[in-house]
This record gives sequence, C-alpha cells and structure tokens, in this order.
Amino acid sequence: MIVEFLGQGLHFEEDETCGNHVCSAIQEKAFTQITFFTAFLRKPGLDYLKPFLEKAKNDNRNITFYVGIDERVTSKEALELLLELEIETYIYFSERFIYHPKVYLFEGEKNRIITGSSNLTKSGLFYNVESSILLDFTNSDKSGLKVLKQLKEFYSTLLDFTDPNIELLTNEYLEKLIEEQKVSTEAFSDGSDYNSNIHDKSKRKGKNPEITDLGNIEITEKRPVKQYKSILKITDEYLEKWGFMFQKMERFYKENEHCTVPRDYKDRTLYGWYRKQKLLHQAEMLPEEHFKKLKSIDFYFGDGHTIFWDRKWMNSYNQLLEIYKETGDSNIKRYKDNTHPLFYISNWVALERGKYKKGKLKDWQIEKLESIGFKWVMTRTPNNYRIVDDWLDKLALLEDYKKEFGDCNVSQNNKNPKYKGLGKWLNDQRFNYKKKRKILTKERIELLEDLGVVWDMDVYKFDQKILELLEYKKIHGNFEVPSNYKPNKNFGNYIYRIRTKGLEESWKIKKLQDIGFFEIGTRTKKEKEGHVTQNWYNNLEQLKKLSNPNLPKDSKEYPKLAKWLHNQKRTFRYGRLKDEQIKELKKLNVKLPAKSKKRKKWEEYIEIIELFREEYGDKQITSEFDKELYEWINQQKANYKHKSLRLEKVEKLKELNILQTE
Repeated sequence: MIVEFLGQGLHFEEDETCGNHVCSAIQEKAFTQITFFTAFLRKPGLDYLKPFLEKAKNDNRNITFYVGIDERVTSKEALELLLELEIETYIYFSERFIYHPKVYLFEGEKNRIITGSSNLTKSGLFYNVESSILLDFTNSDKSGLKVLKQLKEFYSTLLDFTDPNIELLTNEYLEKLIEEQKVSTEAFSDGSDYNSNIHDKSKRKGKNPEITDLGNIEITEKRPVKQYKSILKITDEYLEKWGFMFQKMERFYKENEHCTVPRDYKDRTLYGWYRKQKLLHQAEMLPEEHFKKLKSIDFYFGDGHTIFWDRKWMNSYNQLLEIYKETGDSNIKRYKDNTHPLFYISNWVALERGKYKKGKLKDWQIEKLESIGFKWVMTRTPNNYRIVDDWLDKLALLEDYKKEFGDCNVSQNNKNPKYKGLGKWLNDQRFNYKKKRKILTKERIELLEDLGVVWDMDVYKFDQKILELLEYKKIHGNFEVPSNYKPNKNFGNYIYRIRTKGLEESWKIKKLQDIGFFEIGTRTKKEKEGHVTQNWYNNLEQLKKLSNPNLPKDSKEYPKLAKWLHNQKRTFRYGRLKDEQIKELKKLNVKLPAKSKKRKKWEEYIEIIELFREEYGDKQITSEFDKELYEWINQQKANYKHKSLRLEKVEKLKELNILQTE
C-alpha cells in the first residue's frame, strides 16, 4: 500500500493539490468505478474536473456523486453541470445532521482513496489550506481492502440507495431545491467560489496562482517525499504586524540583555519572527528601517548558537575568575561529589583542558584562561592534584630516543616501555606548532629544532621517497622502478601507484618533476591507448634467448613466459595486437593463430566501406545499399555510445566518416 500526505495552500509554488490528485486519478483507466462523497459542490471547482470526467464517461467508466446541500454552499450551476454531463448524482439532505464528508473513491484494477478536508470547490481543491490522505493499493492488499470495506460499510445505506435522506438528482428535483432555497446561485463571473451570502466577509480577496497542467501526477512506490521549500516573502500582513513583534523583542532584550531567542522559548511566534529577520537579512530583503531598529537593540544576525555557547562559556569563566581573585589560583582540583559547591566549575575546568588537548578551544578563550594562570597539564599525586610541567623531561627522553635510533620520529604506537607516551607528546608539539599555540614558546621550538624534530611528517616521508628514487636512478640509470622491486617492495608499489593513479598534492607533483620524473598518473592511460609497455619488451627479450620461441601453453620450464605468449596469440586472434608487436613476434617465427570470425567480419566490412567511400564519397550508407552492413554500422555506433569500442576501431570508423569526429 502507498500512503501519502497531501497538503496545499501554504506553499502555492510547490503544491501537489488535492484537485490535481483527483484529476490524475480520474484520468487513470485502471479505475473503472469512481465515487465521490462531498459536502459542498461549486461549479468553478467542477469545471476543472469536467474534461477528465467527460473522458472517463467516454471510456464507459461508472461515475457516481453523493453531494450535500447544507448551508446553501452547493450551487445550482454545479448541479446543472452534473446533469449536463449525465453523471449519476444523489443529493443528501437531513433535517437533523449536516452531511460533511470529503471522500474521493476510485476502484478497478487497483484502488485509491483520497480523503481529508478538501470539498469539491475551486478553493477547496486548489487554494485553501487543506490536508488529505491518499491511499493507493492493489486488490490483493489486505490492509487496503480492509479500509475499503470499512468505508463501504459506513456508506452502505447510500451505496445501496436505502437511506431516506438521499434523492436522485433530476431537473425536477433541482427546481424544487431552488424553489426551497436549499442551493445557492453563483451570481458572479470572476471564476471564484466566493459568495457574499455564505462566506466570511472579513477575508481579503486576492489573486490566486494559476491552475495549470492538471492530471500529471503518478502514484508509485518510488515517489520521493515531498520537500516544501520555505518561501521568504514580505507581505502586507507581515509589515502590519512587524511593529508589534518588535515590541515583543524589545521586552525580551530588556529581560535577557540579548536578542538571541532560544528555540524552546515560551512564545514560539517570537522565535519564528526572530528567525525570519535573520533569513531576510541573509537574503538582502530586510528593509533598512527594520535593520536600524534591530541594530539599536544589538540584534545579532549571525548564528545564534555561537553567541549562546560563548555566553555560557563566559558565565563559567567568570565563576573561575572569582575563585582566582579570592585564592590566587585558577587550577582547582576536580570534585566528583555533585553536592560540593565547586562541583560544576571544577568539572568545567577539566572539560576545558580536554578541549584544549583536542584543539577545540578558541584562541580568545585560551588567552583568557592563561591570563589568570591557568595550566593545561595536571597530574595526580597521592593526596591532591598539582600542576607539573614535564616538558623538559620529555625533551630529555626524546634526546635519548635519538641517540638510540638516530632520529626523532617516534611512533605514537611505540611499545617500548621506556618511551611510553613520547610519541603522543611529540605529536602534541607538532599540533601546537601547526596551530601556533602560545604554549609552545619560541625557545621550545628552537630546542626541538636543534634536536632535529620534523614538524611535517608528510613532507619528510615524501622527501625520503625522493631520495630513494634518486638513488635508484643513480644505480639503474632510470626511474623504472618495478612494482615487485625486491630490495623494497613497498617503495616499488608506491612508485607504481604514482604512475597509475597519480597524485593529488601539487607540491608532491612539483618535487617529482623537479628531479625529472614526469610519469604521474599516465601509465594506465597509455595502456588503454594501446601503448606497448616496457614489460612487454622485457618478455620479448626473454623469448629471443630461447632456441624455440613457440612455447606450449603448459610449459613447465618457462610457465610465466608461456602464459604471456599464449595471451599474445589470443590478443592477435581477436585483432587487438599492435602492428609493431606482430612484427616483432613474426621476426622470431612465432606461429600466430588464425583470426577470429568476429575479427574477419570486422575487416570484411571495413573493406566494403572503404570501397563504398572510393566510389560514393561521404554519402550515407543506407539499408537499401546493404542491410547487413547497415545494421553492423548501427551496432558499432551503439558500442561507441556505450564506450565499449576499442580506440583503434574508433579511429578507423572516424577515418571512414562512420563516426563523427568531435
């Protein structure tokens, strides 16, 4: 079962109105029985349904209306139109109860129910703020059939025509209703539903959006959830109410000393108005006079969350400042007893240290805390907390590490108990250096640099790769590092990835180019274009050394070379071996197999096309000339479109003007 909510009237530009859904359902031939239960019926609304109802009638589908006439909303013009359309209509009128349903029922190969607040009037179907629920289900859907059964059971006395309050609509009965003044007259010509006798006179009349393109909605399981965009407008109603809302904001400002209205504020309308001022300002739609008034009360147009959390932080800081003024120490120990008067502030202090460690504190917050002697590192002693600065101890430990291992590149995962925590400490120094934290003073930076600390490990590691690459070139005379480079397989794989996948960092690319290494992310591309790789020539050289190059596929003496040779033969058979490769293999008297039927067919058709071009020039090849050739050409074009045609074939077809050159 498909269940959808239908809403209209709040977002005119995006609504899938109830009227559009009703028209779309009438249009579906799957629905052979259409039944409407509606309290009110007006001709302007029915006019939009008219072409769809006429088409349904022509398709011999059954249509039945059950219409109410209470409050004289239903008009004689609407009922006359139903008679004109020859739609079976029943009028429900009770002296005791008001008939007030809005149910649109569609049955047939599948079923659909639309029910909600929309009457069959122009406003009800398209303009009013209305809500409905749509149920769409098959004849095998138990839940849907249950709802349908309940609906029919409820309206059973109408559906079997036994209810004493229903009457078949005829011309005679309509005259009686008019005479008894039970239906209204649409004595206006502007195409609206408005009737001064039955509508609220206080409502303003305005121009509604145009109704176009009806019957275009398809209900499927994969229909996305409707996303309503908020429409930012400055309306007359908004301007009239602005002064009143500004007074509310002034009162809020006096009470709270700020203008950041929280989402859960008791007056939700003030929060909504406050948000709208920000959105209008962001969209450059806020009137200048409004902007000036808002600025006069320090209205903040940025993200209110920032101010909220900054204000909250300052409240906690001020508490700590008071403690500092009284005791001369801002480094209070942490209390876990929530009844202790310093419980909150001590936990806040611990939280700030954690934030600092993760780099989540703002610079101005760090400055404020450090201005009152706040220390970032605390260790536990048996009886109390004390502030310690073990920075120099860690530096000495780092010096020991360098003496032992030759560098300062301590891993954070170092499991040596002697250097436990040193890698993390060093990483913290790098982070402080990167963020220019004041805790890492100029003197400390100099001490670390004198010891040989590398600030950017990514740059350092890449420089090491550059040195290794230069060393390889010095020995071998080139940069052709094989992926299975035995002295260092990781290095071989790294260079291979650079050749095939390339690099994202421009500074790395520049460093490689500076040493003459330019094959960055090009290897794969070259191979796709049929580039003969160095590896191919290496295998060829091995083949030349053999007395008999025609190795069997299952050769045990040279298994890898035999497999490679077999692949070359297979590649040749399908016409994928380059001319230079064929030439080299033939020099060695390698026995190449016969070409495949597919390849032969390709060459035959190419030969025919070449002859055609010689005789007829660029004239198009049609099915009358050669049906099989015509179909083959279309297949090649399809392969080209789906990028499944080899480059050499593409070039050949472009040369013969079969494929268009870009």
